[in-house]
Amino acid sequence: MIKKLAITGGTHGNELTGVYLVKKWKRYPELLKRRNFKTLCLHTNEQSIKEVRRYIDQDLNRSFKSRDLSDESLETHEAKLAKKLNALLGPKGSDTPNVDFIVDLHTTTANMGLSIVVSNESALTWKAIAYLCQMEPALKVYRWQGDEEGAFVDSMAPHGFAIEVGAVPQGVLRADLFLQTEALIYHLLDFFEKFNEGEHFTYDKRLEIYDHQKLVDYPRDSEGDITAMVHEKRQDKDFTLITSGEPIFLMLSGETVCYEGEPYYTIFINEAAYYEKGFAMCLAKKVQIEIEI
Repeated sequence: MIKKLAITGGTHGNELTGVYLVKKWKRYPELLKRRNFKTLCLHTNEQSIKEVRRYIDQDLNRSFKSRDLSDESLETHEAKLAKKLNALLGPKGSDTPNVDFIVDLHTTTANMGLSIVVSNESALTWKAIAYLCQMEPALKVYRWQGDEEGAFVDSMAPHGFAIEVGAVPQGVLRADLFLQTEALIYHLLDFFEKFNEGEHFTYDKRLEIYDHQKLVDYPRDSEGDITAMVHEKRQDKDFTLITSGEPIFLMLSGETVCYEGEPYYTIFINEAAYYEKGFAMCLAKKVQIEIEI
């Protein structure tokens, strides 16, 4: 049974969908009320929101590794903030956490539509996702195993995931994706209300997801500067297959670089925030997983 759920926005201060949804729900809390559990709604990085920056010192959504949460020598803004959030929402790994489920709201500059990113796997998380996919057939699900593990905001709770919507420029509100994210949250709250009441769900036991395989960086020179951009034939082709021989990068010299390797689906293509992280896109396989009914 879920007793308390947390909705977090502003983990990245320039991703305004989550920021303004939280503002809306703080103004109209009745929209989140359900009969048999409580919902906490909060901004996670107030300073970065104020400055409309992704973060102040380091990425907050990479700051929740267990060893970092216990390391008192870490003095960055986000390292200190992560400890405070963990005390409020966790503590991480506890048998009696303050919240049971965290959904963290994000936007992406990549053309990912309405999607869920899963890194904090549990049977209940997958049940909730299966319900959401039934309610929103266009929803895509990506199981992340990327640059860092167990470091996301939702990892503080036993269950949870991140919602990613795009394409949205940083520092911009886009009404259609705002409304899609809002609707998905209401479906999630409805699911837990029904789940707590013991309702039997009839969704398909097999769920199609995109399973992370690898990260692809831009071509770079000896000083680490990029020497190419995502090819125009690959741009905006998130959740589509790339096969060997297809264009993937366009060099500044004008030369086309073609993809070499087995077929994969491209995700987070040309995400603005990932230039500094050293990857141009993620590659994934489409797989089916079984959901416990």
